[in-house]
Amino acid sequence: MTRRLFTEPEHRARALLARWGRELGCIVEQDRIGNLFVRRPGRSAGPALQFGSHLDTVVDGGAYDGAYGVTGGLCALERFVERGIETQRPMELAAWAGEEGSRFPVGCLGSAVYVGWESFDEMLQLRDDHGVTLGEALRGPCGLLEGVPIREGFPVPAAYAELHIEQGPVLERAGISLGVVTAIAGMYRYTVRVVGEAGHAGTVPMAVRRDAFCGAAEFALAVEAMARELGDCVATIGWVDVAPNQTNIVPGSVTCRVDARSTDEARLLTIDRRLPAIAREVGERRGLRIEVERFEDRRPTPLDERLEAVLRTTLGELGLAHMDLPSGAVHDAMCLAALAPAAMLFVPSAAGASHVGHEHTDPADLERGVDAFTGWLLAIDRAL
Repeated sequence: MTRRLFTEPEHRARALLARWGRELGCIVEQDRIGNLFVRRPGRSAGPALQFGSHLDTVVDGGAYDGAYGVTGGLCALERFVERGIETQRPMELAAWAGEEGSRFPVGCLGSAVYVGWESFDEMLQLRDDHGVTLGEALRGPCGLLEGVPIREGFPVPAAYAELHIEQGPVLERAGISLGVVTAIAGMYRYTVRVVGEAGHAGTVPMAVRRDAFCGAAEFALAVEAMARELGDCVATIGWVDVAPNQTNIVPGSVTCRVDARSTDEARLLTIDRRLPAIAREVGERRGLRIEVERFEDRRPTPLDERLEAVLRTTLGELGLAHMDLPSGAVHDAMCLAALAPAAMLFVPSAAGASHVGHEHTDPADLERGVDAFTGWLLAIDRAL
């Protein structure tokens, strides 16, 4: 699956969700950043109980990351409609725009704008790898949905719940089908620019080269060693741009991005301090200029204990085995937790695989997750 934000496949997914929402008799709206909402009124007109996930994917990703939380939430709404269940609060399914950051380099883009972590006007200036701005994509043929009303403002929900695949191996290894998420790891992201000197691959002696790619490679290995040494954190360089990117030219410059994550903020702060020092050491030794700039930070987020307790009670009443675990992946719930009580429910990922084409969850686990999530939403509605 490759559904990058505001591309034709992602646009079709949003349009399909809008159609399904209308077929259920729900109110369908979008906001100006492209978040899509399917709302079923409750007995009161107060703030909604909001739930959902995202429809965009990484490049060559799987079918379940994000999309399961959206379709699972839609299944919950469908059950309310079919069973004639009236809720006290409005129930609102959200499909958040650009959670993956796979086109524009900010994760949880739509939900971050929604909660005020990112400026809408500043985000419009973001550029993808082809130089297209977010504003241009938003106004283009695969941007906002035609015929769907645009909601003014970003209303605060009463609470937020998210259903998601685990994206790791913990539940499967434990033989347990459901996980109560206690916290979401923080994430710091950096742009690293390595500037050397381009030259002829056949005539520039090895002893005098200022090879930007070799410097970037050494920097990457040092970042890996740092993360291993610190423990309880991860650091990844998964995006690299080499210039001039020719077989017979010594690379003159490299731009790459570092993604660092941990549930322990102290470790993230340590990484934040050490990255520039690593850059200076590698740069001085190799005659390179290496600049490190942080462009995104998401602090570790504990989730709401009351909503977690409601979830555990619901799972107990349904006779469903469960366990507590943190999330190493970032989710839209991290952003929503800044506005309202937020919590998450995980189902297993086969072999812990995610962000890959063979990502899979057993259908029985998918169904069990929707059953549990539906019961949890009703329990939250009563608890609120």
